[in-house]
Amino acid sequence: MSAPEVSVLMTVFNGGEFLVSAVDSILCQTWQDFEFVIVDDASTDGSVEVLSRLASKDSRIRLFCNAQNTGQTACLNQGLGEARGRWIARQDADDLSLPERLQAQMAHVRRFPGLVLLGTNGWILDEEGTRTGLIHVPLSDAGIRWAMAFQNPFIHTGVVFRKELPSGNAVRYCEDFRICQDWELWSRLADEGQVANLPDRLVCYRDRKDSLSHQFSESTRRECRAVAATAWKKNFPGEEMTGEAAALLEGFRCGLRPAQFWSFLSLYSCSRRRWAVRHPERAGERQAEAVHWIQAAGGLISGGRLPACEAMLRAFLASPRWTFGAVWDRVFRMKEASPKFSAS
Repeated sequence: MSAPEVSVLMTVFNGGEFLVSAVDSILCQTWQDFEFVIVDDASTDGSVEVLSRLASKDSRIRLFCNAQNTGQTACLNQGLGEARGRWIARQDADDLSLPERLQAQMAHVRRFPGLVLLGTNGWILDEEGTRTGLIHVPLSDAGIRWAMAFQNPFIHTGVVFRKELPSGNAVRYCEDFRICQDWELWSRLADEGQVANLPDRLVCYRDRKDSLSHQFSESTRRECRAVAATAWKKNFPGEEMTGEAAALLEGFRCGLRPAQFWSFLSLYSCSRRRWAVRHPERAGERQAEAVHWIQAAGGLISGGRLPACEAMLRAFLASPRWTFGAVWDRVFRMKEASPKFSAS
């Protein structure tokens, strides 16, 4: 039996009510040349029984069940060790992939063979499956590299990446990171080749109150600071991130307060000018800059209208066409029905 082109990788711990929909969203993909590697991390809620039933109906599912809980990062590496595909596609146990996701991504990586990592834009769902927001990501290689020091520029549940680097080394997550293991990996993959995101919204990320990022907020902040500091040094070699800059970037990720905005604006503008000196090819970064200003505006709307308006103005000045499209999606596409799947 020949190896598939893609190995979809999912880890599960007490997948609950969203598990079947998440699995079905992969089984319903228009791209057919894949295997579905699922690692259950000693679930106690009946997830193993659900996954076993699904696996018995679809031979593309390869299920691995751990007797003891080892944590998501270890399970991701376990799945990478079992995967047979040349490309790894991530899927979380409570999120959804639109049917054309893998088809679109594999067409793109075939068109651009230098890519090592490709993501996509997405929607945010609440626990009832209602669209509550949008996830904007930087699209170009240059924009992603610029954005890497500010926040995670990829949606983990929406990426495909090479199983092996061009050097022949196997890709693995760093097990020092429990929550930001994806962001840390993207930073390393960007050192090995080109990276990009598709503009299409091909995944739905479910925002849950019991997610790891909510449960371990201090751990999340600590890991974020570590990855951001490493990316900062790559953008500005030989320069350590100052405590003030770290605090402002953390505020940006969590939602800027009005009192922080003008200091963040100064930091961002100064950093952009310095970056432009080293990287004169600025076109690909303008959309990434617009992404940042829209995010800043979203966190400021409830507490500071003037800063929020300033941030939106800067988004339009940075990339008018992209910003108009983002606003259009927010106003006119938010009420579209979320996808339903029934492969099982």
